This record gives sequence, C-alpha cells and structure tokens, in this order.
Amino acid sequence: MKARTATVTAAWIWAAAHSPLQAESLEARVARLEAQNRAQEAAIQRQAATIAEQKQRLEGTPARVKSLEEDLSLEEQRAETEPATAWFQNLEIAGLIEIEASHTSPYEGGSQSDLILSTFELGIMAPVTDWVEVNASLLYEQYDTPLEVDVASITLANLEQNPLFFTAGQIYVPFGAYETNLVSDPLTLDIGEAREVAAQLGFVQGDFTGSAYLFNGDHDIDGEDQLGSWGANLGYAHEEEGRSWAFGLGYLSDLGDSDGLQDLITENRETAYQEGLDAGAADGWLSLDPTERTGGWTANAALTFGQVNFIGEYLSAIEEFEVYSLGFGHRGAKPSAWNLELGYSFTVFGRESTAAIAYQGTDEALALELPKERWLVGWSIGLFDNTALSLEWAHDRDYGTREGGTGQSSDNLAAKLAVEF
Repeated sequence: MKARTATVTAAWIWAAAHSPLQAESLEARVARLEAQNRAQEAAIQRQAATIAEQKQRLEGTPARVKSLEEDLSLEEQRAETEPATAWFQNLEIAGLIEIEASHTSPYEGGSQSDLILSTFELGIMAPVTDWVEVNASLLYEQYDTPLEVDVASITLANLEQNPLFFTAGQIYVPFGAYETNLVSDPLTLDIGEAREVAAQLGFVQGDFTGSAYLFNGDHDIDGEDQLGSWGANLGYAHEEEGRSWAFGLGYLSDLGDSDGLQDLITENRETAYQEGLDAGAADGWLSLDPTERTGGWTANAALTFGQVNFIGEYLSAIEEFEVYSLGFGHRGAKPSAWNLELGYSFTVFGRESTAAIAYQGTDEALALELPKERWLVGWSIGLFDNTALSLEWAHDRDYGTREGGTGQSSDNLAAKLAVEF
C-alpha cells in the first residue's frame, strides 16, 4: 500500500509541473478547484447514503461480511477529510483476521485442543457510478474453506431516487439473519445459510425492506438443470434514541440447497444407491438427485433497549425430506433450529464490552451432527480500535440413544482474537 501511495504522489507532482492549467489566472484556478471539490463531496455523500440504506437488506449475510460492509462504509466517510483522488473515491478495501483457540471435551473420547486461523477475509467495494456498485471478497477458513471468492456481485441502485434495487452475482441469499454476540455461529445458520449465484430484485422503503431472488440449485430436481429455486424475504427495522427493533420473515423453495445440506444430501443418496446395488437392486433404482424440493421458512427478531439486546430466530423445513436425502429414524427428517440470546453492553476500564447468554436447539437434525440443545455464555471486549478479544463456553447435549445419538453431553471453551482493517 505504501508503494502505491508513493507512485500516486509522484504522478500528482508530474501532472502539476506539466499541466496546461498553469496558464490560468489564480482566481480562475481557485474557482474551478472549489467547484470540483463541491461536486466530489456531493458524490461521496450520495454514495455513503446509498451504502447506509443498502445495509438494511443484508439479512441473511454472515456477520463477518456485514462487518466488512461497515468498514467499507467508514472508508467512504474518511473520504470527506482526505484529499480527493479517483482511486480513493472508487475503491474501498476492508479486511478481517480471526485467530481462535479452543479446548473441547466431546461426547465420546478424549479431550481435544487447537489453535487455528479461523477467518481471513478481504473485501473490495467500488461505487462505479451513482447507480452501479460492485462488491467482492476473498475468504479462507482453516479446515473448512480454502482461499476462494466468497461473494462477488453487481448492484444497480440509487435509493435516493428509486426504492428498487437489483443485485446479481454470488451472494448469501437473504434467508435468515443469524445474528449473535458470541464466538460460535447460531445453529440456525448450520441449517439455513445458502451462498448461491443468484439474481435478486428488492426494495427499501422507509423502515420496510423486501426482495425476491432466483437461482439454479446444485441438485437437478427430476433431472432438470435450470433456474428452479427461489426465495423471498420481508423485513422491518426501526431505530429511535436508545432503542431499536427489527423483524424479518423468509422463505426458500428448497432448503436442500443450503450450504449445510447440499453435499450431505448428495452423499446420503449415493450411499443409499450403492447399498441398494449391493443388496441386489437393479441399476438406476434410485435417482442420485432429489425428485422434489423441500421448502423452508424462517422468522427472526432483534430488540435493543439501552444496554440490553435480545435476539430470537427460528428456522425449519416446511415438510419432511425424502428419507434417502435426509433421514431421521426410519422416515424423512424435518429439521429445525432456534436461537434465543440475551446480551448486555457495558464499559470495562474504558473499553466497550458485551456479555451474552444463549439457549439454542434443534429438532430432527441428527444427520447434520448438530446437538439437541446448546447453552452458551460469552464475553467480548474491545482491546484497541478495531481489535477485540472474545471468550465463550458452550455446553451441548446430544440426541438420545433412541433417536440414534449418544445421549451424552460435551463442553467447549473458545477464545478468539479478531482484527478488522
């Protein structure tokens, strides 16, 4: 970054020495520069307003991506006090690094501990014009995600002039909120989060926001490879001095397209197919892709009153999956999950901190290796600007032996150091 700054500075000096503007009078030059600055400031303010309103429709996006969006918005605000350059006005960069240490006592076997790079993410946002914005981010998660393009999208919107927006690209579809004050993601995310290449059309009108989106899921339902999966969401958010509240509803036509279920359903059907062949069934006795879609729905709420905040979310399949896709006992599963969380913000040694407690649970989600119940207690504190330390204890209870689980409990201690830049 320093090398680029030096290059840009040298270019400015050369341009100043060879510019035909030297022939202008001093008064003409000053007037022209003032007019340019006023135009640039107006453009920056429009961009900042657009970003602030678009943040209302980020429901469904992981917290780390929301954090990147907030950092990019701050970059826009800094532009008001920095020398205006074309590069700075049209490209903002933000990043996130999280280091996590953990110690786990599982349902069965000995205890385990680890120190990992849990998240590295680099996000880029460029307002190309007043109506066009592009967003992209790279993501790496040790053991889970190789370095890859996490999201990359184009948005057409100018909410100052029109309440509609259109987004196309690889995005996290707005199905679920997945908010939390804790280190661990809520169990609702493990069932419902879905990253897809989608086309989304929505609106932001006052305190209301909503959208509908279309994408081609990973499974060829009845052998059809086409844009057949869709979803919709509706939200309301209002903020007053010292308090705020938000509510959201969402529908997804095929919950089997979520990140947590896509590969599992494929593996389950392939395993069942091979077992059938081994038992003497005819070739082709089972389709390796599901023959029907299983929809899902979700509802969420977030309330803040002074230093206290409450988060509630529920997510569920609308009906049972095919038994070969996702089973529970001897029938198809109808997985669901919920999260209830209470947080309290306060100051310690002049630093902002938050303590939180949560109760989460699932139903018929044994195949996803999720617990039946989970209790969490956590605390986070801002050590420095954009630097936070978080501690968490989680206690899980597995499904009972009659349901196919162990009936045991497990505990996990985690510490995370996170830096946003």
